[in-house]
Amino acid sequence: MGVEIHPTAIVDSGAKLGVDVSVGPYAVIENNVEIGDGCRIDSHAFVAWGTRLGARCHVFPYGVVG
Repeated sequence: MGVEIHPTAIVDSGAKLGVDVSVGPYAVIENNVEIGDGCRIDSHAFVAWGTRLGARCHVFPYGVVG
């Protein structure tokens, strides 16, 4: 189980992703973000600077968090 990041997603190198995290097409994850184990970030979702998500969270398509 590893991290799956779609090739069109943008994930800042300063973001920390747990194990078994899925990041969908065109999703954006900014710097200083922590995403817990087993989270799913769907297509076109946006996770803003400073956001902390616990384990097994789901950000739905076009969702904005942070």
